[in-house]
Amino acid sequence: MKDFPYHPRMGLVEVVGVGRGRNVGWRLLSLAFALAGPIVAWFGYDEDGPVSAQLVVGSLLTLLLTPMGIGIWRGTTRTRARLLRLDEVGLPATAEILAARSDGGEDEHVEMLLRISGPDVPPFRAEYRCGMNPSYVRGRLLTAVVDPDDGSFLIREVEDANFDPPSTPD
Repeated sequence: MKDFPYHPRMGLVEVVGVGRGRNVGWRLLSLAFALAGPIVAWFGYDEDGPVSAQLVVGSLLTLLLTPMGIGIWRGTTRTRARLLRLDEVGLPATAEILAARSDGGEDEHVEMLLRISGPDVPPFRAEYRCGMNPSYVRGRLLTAVVDPDDGSFLIREVEDANFDPPSTPD
């Protein structure tokens, strides 16, 4: 078997389930995270003066949740931009599952070794981790799109909220 170059998956923070539209649900969730602490702290200051338990709790929530809210907002923006870019310049490809195994964690995921190739895509291997699905077995072919500039890729069945898989004839 030919040895393919290895390509690690890109490490940007991304949010699974984001589409190409406004993603109102993800935006509202990020705002709720970002604003929960300051709102609790403000009500604590308003009622009991400068030092109260509610103010302390609100300050702690601000330190913990506000960065998470900002991260969700930025991750949503990046994921949407990536989808739009891949729609614009992405090359069609097929990802063949070479190996798949469960990670055995509480929230069970599957770790796969993929061989990605296409008419205009030189073959490469990549590791991929996603939610468990019993149909992810060795030899299964998945629909992929590859960015020709940086080699990042998208597995449509897993990451693309707007993907409608082709129906298979009976």
